[in-house]
Amino acid sequence: MKAFLFDLDGVIVDSEWINVGSGVKAFRDFGINLTPAERKFIIGRHPVDYCKTFSKKYSFDFDKFRPLQRAYYLEMYQRAKLYPFARQLIRKLKKKGCLALVTTSPKKLVNIALKKFNLQGLFDVFVTFEDAQRRKPAPDVYLLAAKRLKVKPKDCVVFEDSIPGVAAAKKARMVCIAVTNTNPASKLNKADLIVKKLNDKRIWDYVDF
Repeated sequence: MKAFLFDLDGVIVDSEWINVGSGVKAFRDFGINLTPAERKFIIGRHPVDYCKTFSKKYSFDFDKFRPLQRAYYLEMYQRAKLYPFARQLIRKLKKKGCLALVTTSPKKLVNIALKKFNLQGLFDVFVTFEDAQRRKPAPDVYLLAAKRLKVKPKDCVVFEDSIPGVAAAKKARMVCIAVTNTNPASKLNKADLIVKKLNDKRIWDYVDF
């Protein structure tokens, strides 16, 4: 394989709980209490996308919701941590090919994460919220990453944790390795390989293919 594409939240950084928590807190400010199923739905999705779905059921002003959610997110992000073995895997793969960070997070937050976790200079290209009109589960973000890296989709390995993320990778016809940080294996069964941690030796069976 020539290229390795990483999602950020839920794969590299333990921050999906922040994505969910900030949304939950912002909705509470509108008197809306999300159900457990609705909280799970937020995982792997940008506020623009999950709010579009929730607006069919709840009445709220997105233009007022978004600043609240963003403020809660940045406040909670101070407690975010790097997942075990994430940095080690990224550095090993850097020696084998090119790397892309593909995320629904905005560029500002990506820059904060790179600096906070000492990941600067490891990724060759970035695809963020601002780069694609259609986000995951559409394949656009991963296809754009491959284009920027100048590699074919079939030569890419994607590391994901979310249901829409896995769907996006497979629609892009890329190899997908899913890590069960935010979803059980049963929900990620479309991935080519499912692992509990990023030090799983089976990863190299796909990386070295």
